[in-house]
Amino acid sequence: MRIGGRRLGAAGAVLLLVVLLALAAITLVRWNAAGDPRAITPPAGATAQPGNERVVIDRAGIIARILRNDRGPATVRSYAMPPGSPWLRARQVVATQLDHWEQLGDCADNPEGAIVECAWREPTRWWPRTVMLTMLRLSPTGGAADRPTFLVIGSAPGD
Repeated sequence: MRIGGRRLGAAGAVLLLVVLLALAAITLVRWNAAGDPRAITPPAGATAQPGNERVVIDRAGIIARILRNDRGPATVRSYAMPPGSPWLRARQVVATQLDHWEQLGDCADNPEGAIVECAWREPTRWWPRTVMLTMLRLSPTGGAADRPTFLVIGSAPGD
């Protein structure tokens, strides 16, 4: 039995339409998933920062501007940490929540540094989300172990 030219053309058009609809559905699902910033749980011992330290407010504003994109503003949260909190523990807590995400740059600790930062990017081709972690160690009031320590976590929707 021979298939006519019109029927073959119609079957090809229907097949093309089904493929295009499937691609559109996949794109829509990814677009919606990338539109939400990743929720990050802070390390144990972190308390919500009321926002009275000017340096922490300024750094949170910088992170919000860096992470803002055409999909919308970033979610930025500040936390007060116990004095002398280790950078490695905070970085590990965030990194374990971002399993298989690509780490951007070197996240090594500088014990004398006032600001230590690290960032991760979602390993996807379309609209990857970004998370930034910043630890602020302010000027010590007593010894080095008494340095007030703050954590700023920013999460951006996919760009």
